[in-house]
Amino acid sequence: MPEAVASKKLSWKWIVVGIVVGVFLTVSLYLAMGKTFSTGTVPTYMSLLGFIVMGIIIGYKSAGYTLTEPAIGGIFTAMLAGFFLSNVMEIEFSPTDKIVAPVLGLILGFIGGWVGEELQVTPEEKAKELAEEAAGKKLQWGWIAAGTILAFILNAFFVFGGFALLKFGLGGIFMSLGASFLLAGLLTAYYSPGRTIWEAALAGVFSMILNFVFLYIGFDRTILPIGYIIGMMIGGFVLSLLGGYFGEKLQSYMEDRIDP
Repeated sequence: MPEAVASKKLSWKWIVVGIVVGVFLTVSLYLAMGKTFSTGTVPTYMSLLGFIVMGIIIGYKSAGYTLTEPAIGGIFTAMLAGFFLSNVMEIEFSPTDKIVAPVLGLILGFIGGWVGEELQVTPEEKAKELAEEAAGKKLQWGWIAAGTILAFILNAFFVFGGFALLKFGLGGIFMSLGASFLLAGLLTAYYSPGRTIWEAALAGVFSMILNFVFLYIGFDRTILPIGYIIGMMIGGFVLSLLGGYFGEKLQSYMEDRIDP
């Protein structure tokens, strides 16, 4: 993002909006996933992604450079969601969970807010990034990072959310995962200035690496066979590249309609 400085005056409107959205997402995701998956890993994982989604919404929709708002919203979201789940739904959390949750809320809300700001491209930012591209800067690493987070979130929602709704088998898992890469690549290329097909493709690879890390940490150090790892990384690259191609086409089409 550009050298923008967040306003010293907090936008309490967006903090409140963030808290409402965040509590709804984290609680509903935790409860919905808990009905499908016996392990607590998936519900916790999906509810944590709710903080990032909250931050993305705030960062994208709010005027100006707003990172503090989703971060503060994340803290209070964690506290309120935890209070509701433990006191109303009678779900037990350890003292460590209660201490760590607000910290994670702050961090994940901040990350989501940053991604939302990346998606909210101003004319000045667009001109700067296009100038850097014309000057020979080959890759926009900010968009690779934003695309990686987008792809990682969509991977989870398409696979775990899709499984919770449709109860599909292994073929359905691969199809939903592939669809998430296509959509993530399309969004990355569509919202980013210039030609960013390769950024979208690399984001697909990095998001797949994050998925492997999640499987290792969240599922008792699960490591997929090397053939699966290589195949899924290649698939993530190709499908994200294809999504990036469609995103660039859509971007050009929309710009042609707006120019007149």
